[in-house]
Amino acid sequence: MSITNTFLTGYPSPATKIDVERMAKQGIHAVFRAQPIATTPDILSQMERRERIVLLLLDGKRTLQDVAKLVHRSELEIAWTLVRLLERGYIEFLET
Repeated sequence: MSITNTFLTGYPSPATKIDVERMAKQGIHAVFRAQPIATTPDILSQMERRERIVLLLLDGKRTLQDVAKLVHRSELEIAWTLVRLLERGYIEFLET
């Protein structure tokens, strides 16, 4: 199963496919990376502090579980944050 996420006008790509099944198989070991557009001051200033912290920790090496430990939040809470960031096109899922 995959979902299509349409970006807002002005973003680099008109759509991206997010493969939910592959991410689910990785579970807490899924790895994500922040998109360069998401780390611009304009975008970061529009995010809630909790989302911004998670985004800045996504370096393409840390797992969902690693991020949860670093910010002292539950893995489920981090997963929901990642869903919101994915929907906005701010992060990408990396195959491991």
